[in-house]
Amino acid sequence: MSATSIKSAEGLSNLQAEIAHKILTLAQDGHWKEGEHVSETPLAKLLGTSRTPVRRVLIHLEERGLFTKIPNIGFRFQGLPAKNDNLSDLLPKSETETLYERVMTARASGEITPEVSEAELADHFGVTRGMIRLVLMRFANAGLAERRTGHGWRFAETLDNPEAINASYGFRVIVECGAVRDPGFRPDLGQLAELRAQQQRLHDTPVNRITGAEWFEANANFHATVVGWAHNRFLSEAIARQNSLRRMTEVVEFTELSADRIRKAARDHLAILDAIEVGDTEAAAQILDRHLSRVPGEPARLD
Repeated sequence: MSATSIKSAEGLSNLQAEIAHKILTLAQDGHWKEGEHVSETPLAKLLGTSRTPVRRVLIHLEERGLFTKIPNIGFRFQGLPAKNDNLSDLLPKSETETLYERVMTARASGEITPEVSEAELADHFGVTRGMIRLVLMRFANAGLAERRTGHGWRFAETLDNPEAINASYGFRVIVECGAVRDPGFRPDLGQLAELRAQQQRLHDTPVNRITGAEWFEANANFHATVVGWAHNRFLSEAIARQNSLRRMTEVVEFTELSADRIRKAARDHLAILDAIEVGDTEAAAQILDRHLSRVPGEPARLD
């Protein structure tokens, strides 16, 4: 697709905005080749929605150059924008997505307390309780919040101070390196290939096309999968707990990471996978140790 300026996106409902982001994710993941025909009905079925909002979104994306409408046939995928275009400017965020990010940032920074009521949050953010409830249910589905007995909500514990962050990294060195060195460590080569492809995409993708959530999920999945190859449920449970603790702050602080650090993290992961694939678990453990070890006072997080 030729490099053109991206128009600002307006006029989509919350549902349509969410569908638009799902369609864009499919495009980024290579679901369509450039020039491929795209039909409303199969796409609506894939997304679990009706044709009407899908049609509206495809027209919206046609106006921004991602698709071309073919009379009596459907649409044709034109390809993604130029690499220097920021895809976040291509689509509007839904009101619930924007509110979700505001609540996450506020909790990660300590602006709101771990235990809070819907009414307090609605007043704090100037929105309806219905919107707050939708957002809190999303936090609950991600394991980041739960309803309190009686009333109100409790956010999950998070790593919100330097001492907790350093302790978490130290614990992960023990658990993750121990898992790789465990006599029962047996990698699943199919999963290894999937991890390699995912990390290579992270390394090669322009930073402005990666969201904090995508970054966190890819890297949390990497570490959980590698530990899982030790076939020890206690080690896997420990890493799942660490992933839960670090999710909120790391998603929020993703914007503080430089492109160089993001690519270095991906290169470290790829090197770990290379060592595991050839059976050199000691080399893999040493790379992992260096990868997770932090210099005292080091700003931000690496992974």
